[in-house]
Amino acid sequence: MSAASHRADADRVAATLLSAHGEDTRGAVRGRGWTNATWLGTAVVARVSRVPGADDLLREARLVEQLPTEIGHPRVLATGVEDGHAWVLTRRVDAVSLDAVWPTLDDAERARAVEQLWERAGWLHRTDTAAVAPHVRRRSPFFAQTPDEAARSVEVLTAAGALTRDDAAGLGQVLDRYWLALPTARAVLVHGDLCPLNALWRDGEVVGLLDLEFALLAPAAVDLNELAKAAFAPARRAGDLERRAVARIARTSLSEAGGEDVLLGYAALLELWTLGRVLAEGPDGDEDDRAVATEVLHGLARGDGGCYRPLLSWRRVWRVRSRGV
Repeated sequence: MSAASHRADADRVAATLLSAHGEDTRGAVRGRGWTNATWLGTAVVARVSRVPGADDLLREARLVEQLPTEIGHPRVLATGVEDGHAWVLTRRVDAVSLDAVWPTLDDAERARAVEQLWERAGWLHRTDTAAVAPHVRRRSPFFAQTPDEAARSVEVLTAAGALTRDDAAGLGQVLDRYWLALPTARAVLVHGDLCPLNALWRDGEVVGLLDLEFALLAPAAVDLNELAKAAFAPARRAGDLERRAVARIARTSLSEAGGEDVLLGYAALLELWTLGRVLAEGPDGDEDDRAVATEVLHGLARGDGGCYRPLLSWRRVWRVRSRGV
């Protein structure tokens, strides 16, 4: 069966769920998301796996039951499997996606939103890892798990002409430092895809986090990298206040999150995955994703932190000043 047929089946399951809960499917709004079909009714939200046999949504629902209410995740009403498609039904929260309002926010509002997003993520990072371990991913699809796997990604992209030989050599050094530092970094519960699309916004406040499908036990640098990339990556055009907010977060959190080498390693691995995905999609690949991933990787390969250099420089200056040097 084709991917289009699977998507159609997932949409049909979502419509059935909404109808069964008294929703008029003609008024339902289709949400964004590339792994699941999401439909928003007036009172409930239906999420259905696009791929039959995948159980990520069911695992995520079990994880949500273990989380503190401060996360702000919508209450799970029911779960199940229909025609092989796992589904989850949640209560619809009186809020909108932060991503939807992001273009309307000024720099100061975005800075506050970033700080609130990190505060919500902090509740995840402080969650008892033993309690949630059975309900998280064993690995993220975004990050290579071994040095050999990462090296193969670099080799493939270099052979395809997406990276230069100098890029490959520089990224190899970044990743060598990452693999060396990773074993000493404390693993916590991370969101795994921390971004405005997965946050709820109401009356000027981040009121909850959504879509913990990619949550796993890893250094908090996984989540910090998402904020750093949004603020400092090329073409993001973040304002000065937003960048300063991320810098403040890094000043207080980066050491505990794993340190600079771990942060830059996750940054490199994420963009290697992104660039590989774009190339695999051929003409349908997102050119903006390609451009950002390529620029981030070129910068990291230089060995000076690339686009993350201002973030790390601000942190280093703060550390020197705090010591009274």
